[in-house]
Amino acid sequence: MKKNLLIALFLIPLSFLSAQLSGPRIQTNISQYNFGEITEGAVVKFSFQVKNVGDQALRITNIMTSCGCTAAAVEKDEIQPGKETLINVEFNSGGKSGIQHKVISIASNDASNPSLKFELTGKVLSKEEKKEPAKLVGPKLQFEKTLHDFGKIKEGSIVEYTFKYKNIGSAMLEITHVKTSCGCTAAIISGKSLKPNEEGTLKVEFDSSNREGAVTRTITLTSNDPSEPQKVLTIVAFIEKGKE
Repeated sequence: MKKNLLIALFLIPLSFLSAQLSGPRIQTNISQYNFGEITEGAVVKFSFQVKNVGDQALRITNIMTSCGCTAAAVEKDEIQPGKETLINVEFNSGGKSGIQHKVISIASNDASNPSLKFELTGKVLSKEEKKEPAKLVGPKLQFEKTLHDFGKIKEGSIVEYTFKYKNIGSAMLEITHVKTSCGCTAAIISGKSLKPNEEGTLKVEFDSSNREGAVTRTITLTSNDPSEPQKVLTIVAFIEKGKE
């Protein structure tokens, strides 16, 4: 009798834990995105991944943004367990200035997190500020863009993109190290040492073999830029499995 009672008491917390973990569960690969500095009027577009890590179908019932300047749309509103989808976001900086902080609220049938929050931040410069930048002392590494979205690609394909950058400072720029977040990503740099106003390129190749769904990879550059010694570039893609 005592042995049966102990077994019953042991099973109660396990049953409770199992109940807590069951059902649809929403998860994102990133919780915020900073678009850096842009000129007023520019439109920022990017995507982030939503995955169902639960054991029942996840339904996204609504997406709300904190500002009419920000639009967000989900590619699939029902996600099976273990699967993912993309939420595409567009921010229009027309009429905006200064520091920006926008919130995207994703409503779903995840009882543990019915309204997941995603943050969008950055700074909008007026056209006058962009035309007349302050004189920079020392080297300064500036990229035309720090994020590239390959969109939908077939599993096994190799895609590439070339980032362009410039030394907008007043001294020699030295890029000392380039590191990728995955062996599936290669980075080939042209122009490690740049005089003021000289330009360089960074060619990025991504191998999608043996991967599926939304992926995000980063490339980190280390330089002698005193204001930002490490610069992070991001590539994203949605990999579709070929028909077997």
